[in-house]
Amino acid sequence: MKKILLFVFALVSCLSLYAQKEVGTTTIYPRLGMNWSKFTNDRIEQSNPTAHYDSKYRMGFVGGVEVQHQFDDFIAGSAGVLYSRQGADFEKMEDAELSFKTDNILVPVLIVATTKIGLDFKLGVQPEFMVNSNADKILNKVNLSIPVGLAYEWNHIALDVRYNIGLTKVYKASDIDNTSKGSTFQLTIGYAFDI
Repeated sequence: MKKILLFVFALVSCLSLYAQKEVGTTTIYPRLGMNWSKFTNDRIEQSNPTAHYDSKYRMGFVGGVEVQHQFDDFIAGSAGVLYSRQGADFEKMEDAELSFKTDNILVPVLIVATTKIGLDFKLGVQPEFMVNSNADKILNKVNLSIPVGLAYEWNHIALDVRYNIGLTKVYKASDIDNTSKGSTFQLTIGYAFDI
């Protein structure tokens, strides 16, 4: 028991010595990674024979840059521009496969709650602009999402995990049961440049 308590005390002591970002500093984070996206509540119905095919996650690349400014000891703000390959795949049908592929420019604007141990909690708003798609006639070109995430930085290496919750409908059509929204998990690694 003494060894465990000694280990916990040593761990807490080391974590409390972690160099937190100083108030007033600005950091640039180039980021690269992967995301997994799909459309929520989306399925293709087939009448003969009767069947349905649900949307499933599609893997894609994400990369870009974000800038973060430390306002006080515990709050920072972040904004960035990311290129992201998104879309949705569908379960294989009898005679065809269907995939929606989109190239998007994401503009995340986040409030960041920082800690002394390098763990950050992120929440914000993210406009998404579709710049290319194999289905641009049926998909909206502008969408909005709420990114929620965690990040950990150690020795200038930053690991970031986010879930982007879609707020707007992905399809242009209003004459169908159009409740599908974007859903994206994002994992990136970056490097912190303090300026």
